[in-house]
Amino acid sequence: MSTFLRGLALALAEAGHQVDLFTRTAHSDRAGVQKIGPNARLITVDDGLGCLEKQQIYLHCKTIAASIESFCRQETGHYDFIFSHYWLSGCVGKFLCRNWKIPHLVMFHTLGKAKNEACPGENEPRVRLENEEKLARTCDRIIVAAKQEKEKIQTYFALSPEKIATLPCGIDRALFKPNNPHEQSSRGKQKIILSVGRIEPVKGFDLLLNAAALLPAEDHYKVVIVGGDQLNSSPVARMKETAAELGLSGKVHFTGVVEHELLPLYYNSADVTVVPSYYESFGLVAMESIACGTPVVAAPVGVLPELISSDNDPFGCLVNGRSPADWAAKIRERYLKPKQINRAKIDARLASYSWKEAASRLEEVLLCSRCDK
Repeated sequence: MSTFLRGLALALAEAGHQVDLFTRTAHSDRAGVQKIGPNARLITVDDGLGCLEKQQIYLHCKTIAASIESFCRQETGHYDFIFSHYWLSGCVGKFLCRNWKIPHLVMFHTLGKAKNEACPGENEPRVRLENEEKLARTCDRIIVAAKQEKEKIQTYFALSPEKIATLPCGIDRALFKPNNPHEQSSRGKQKIILSVGRIEPVKGFDLLLNAAALLPAEDHYKVVIVGGDQLNSSPVARMKETAAELGLSGKVHFTGVVEHELLPLYYNSADVTVVPSYYESFGLVAMESIACGTPVVAAPVGVLPELISSDNDPFGCLVNGRSPADWAAKIRERYLKPKQINRAKIDARLASYSWKEAASRLEEVLLCSRCDK
């Protein structure tokens, strides 16, 4: 979500719009305004609430909205639109749009109902499910990044397709690109299976581990999982135990959080990137991997059915179902094939996934929302 916000904000700013990103802080000394680009600012407000657990934020949405209003009263001018990201921000945004009488756009990024439905290990609270439905019905436009997500929202909330707009997720192609051929050929014989994402049940890392346990030891492979932080120490510990029980000791490596700018190093060093998620609202990892010339083996979630065409697709394949044996077979098939990087084909596949295109599409949506008002 932070990648999406930054990329879109900078593209809108480059198109001539003034964009402010609002977030809160638990520490008053960290409040302030940071310029992140021409016409774009990151504004960190101190709402006086201190450190809040995620589940506590909903109880204080009105106070958080008031802290944003307090900041805005000191500024000249006004905003034309509010674009909220995630359901909690949507609950804050609904107070602001009522007071300011401007259109409210909402992007959920993930849906509680979809997570609960797709993944046995998820149990999103009722308060989230209820508020996502309220926001879906009362906001002016819902923004999604994939056709599959639009279909889910239409089904869950019985909305007309006109209320939901699809906005392509962008990618920094100057950052995510293949290494030169010499760097590719200088890699060792060990096969590297990469997976990137938050350490939580919906990402399906359990399936990856079970599939990896079925791969032949003579393939000399290792699994690298990028993601997590100090808050994820318990899930990572459990995954390490699972890996050991599956006979994968020494073959599975957890990096923890990796800075966004360093991710291309991991994609380029990998032979295949695996996306075993139960559910994705988009699937940025697959797009980043393809941009670096590394094929993906993925579940048909989010944008993946739009991004990968068939089993013969040079950029990867989709695996239906969650059989570890099926996944192991597809993973092995991909990492045994030498990488064939064709920059022209990569450019063609990712042509429509740019922040400039996303900003242009959002301009169209905003114009329609203004007309509706």
